[in-house]
Amino acid sequence: MPTQGTYFLNDTVWASGNANTATNIYTEATLTTAAPNGWYKDNNNVYREVTGGNGTLGTSAACTSCGVVLTLGYGASAFAACCSGTTSSFYVETSFTATNSIYTNPLLSSFAANQFYSYSSQSREKTSNAEDGTGLSTAVSCATCFPAVGLTFGSTAAIGCCTGVSGTYYMNQTTFATSTILYSTADGTTVASNGFYSFNPGNGGAIVYREVTGGTGTLGTQTTCSDCATSISLCVGTSADDVCCTGCSSLTSFTATIGGNFLGVCSLTPGTTYYHNGSGTYPAAGDTMFTNSAGTAVADPKHYHYVDGSANKKIHITGTDGYVAGISNCAP
Repeated sequence: MPTQGTYFLNDTVWASGNANTATNIYTEATLTTAAPNGWYKDNNNVYREVTGGNGTLGTSAACTSCGVVLTLGYGASAFAACCSGTTSSFYVETSFTATNSIYTNPLLSSFAANQFYSYSSQSREKTSNAEDGTGLSTAVSCATCFPAVGLTFGSTAAIGCCTGVSGTYYMNQTTFATSTILYSTADGTTVASNGFYSFNPGNGGAIVYREVTGGTGTLGTQTTCSDCATSISLCVGTSADDVCCTGCSSLTSFTATIGGNFLGVCSLTPGTTYYHNGSGTYPAAGDTMFTNSAGTAVADPKHYHYVDGSANKKIHITGTDGYVAGISNCAP
């Protein structure tokens, strides 16, 4: 916000182009302290810019009429300007429909980019930087905007509610409950496929679904989804001993030698099955190595030789918990 203040000129006239036009401006009468860089205006609405850090005054100009600020939608198409929700402040001469151009500053000296602009359900296209009315199209009514909604689709209500494919769709009303037509494109040119669409309002609200039928995007009655089943992976056996001690292995099996010492294990031939809890074919440092598929018996703290492709490697187990301390290569 500008502030009013008293400044001092090095000559008698403020406006440039006169015999006694000032060239510099100062903050005190001794003319020793230059006024800060910026824009200065007298009571006759004549302004000059101060630059250089030494109070140097630029060419004067008269303040023109200031424009009207409006919040306009904008985009690469009329639909984008009207419906994308992307907005910013711009300036016009008197009104959106009567202005000769769109500007980015109140003095209407800086032109906005060439694109589409919308205001109050009307759009205009700006195609040049001309301010005589040739670069801005006549205002036309905006097309219908279709609100976006995130839905889950399925061929049945159970699939739509529980395991369907999530996507973005578009409604002909502001809410899923009140809409009568569902679209798959933002401009409403393509209706959604027949099937079941569920909507999750979040915040603990009930998930609901509606069926689209007829190939016209027509939405049926809204219904609350039934509870979805919870999947769980279980190990099934013939007894508690079976499931607890034999188990359904989630471990990875591999073949290695019996345990040996650091120097001698590489001369042994792999032929014993072991298991590990890592993500690779063979254990990696930090994994745990087991001697049974249930993962209840850990490998002894020794070295174990295995063959990974053409590479002979050995595993080093430390402690009594089967911890793989490291992997190293057998000497050539």
